[in-house]
Amino acid sequence: MSPRENELIQRAKAGEEEALETIFRLHVEAAVRLAYLITRNWASAEDAVQEAFIQAFRSLASFREGRPFKPWFTKIVVNKSIRAKEQGPRPYQGEEPNPHRLFQPEKRALDKEGLQALFAAINSLDEGHRLPLLLKYFSGLTEAETGAALGLPVSTVKSRLYTARQRLKKQLEN
Repeated sequence: MSPRENELIQRAKAGEEEALETIFRLHVEAAVRLAYLITRNWASAEDAVQEAFIQAFRSLASFREGRPFKPWFTKIVVNKSIRAKEQGPRPYQGEEPNPHRLFQPEKRALDKEGLQALFAAINSLDEGHRLPLLLKYFSGLTEAETGAALGLPVSTVKSRLYTARQRLKKQLEN
C-alpha cells in the first residue's frame, strides 16, 4: 500500500468524509465496470457497487493497515455482484449506459465486432474461470491480489487464468 493510500485509509477510519469521498471516487468506476461484467445488468451492477461501498465503509475499522485496499474492496464487489446476479436482472431506471464507454482502452485495441466477440467468449466461461480473468485483466489485480479477492491460492489463479486464456483463444479462433 502506498503511503498516500495508507494515510487516506487512516483518515477514513477516523470518519473524515473527504477521505471516504476520495476513496469512493478512486474506486467507483472500476467497481461498476467489474460489477457489470459479473452481473451483465446495469441496475444490478450499480446496486452491487452501492452495497459494496456501504459494507466497505462500515467495515473499515476491521481493515488491516498496511494491506492494499483494492483487493479487499474487490472481494466485496465480487461477492455483492454474484449475489445480485443470482437475484436476477433488475430493470434499469433511465437510459442504460453504453458498455463500450466503460472499456475505452480495450475498445481502442479492438473494433466493435472484436470487442463483442471477446465479451461473448468471456461470458461463456464458467464463473471459476471468468472471475479470475476479469480481476486480472479488467480490474488490474495481480495474481496474488486476485487470489486474495477470490480466496484462492495463487497457483490456482494461475492455472485458471491459463485455462481461461486457452478457452478464449480456441473460441475466438472459431
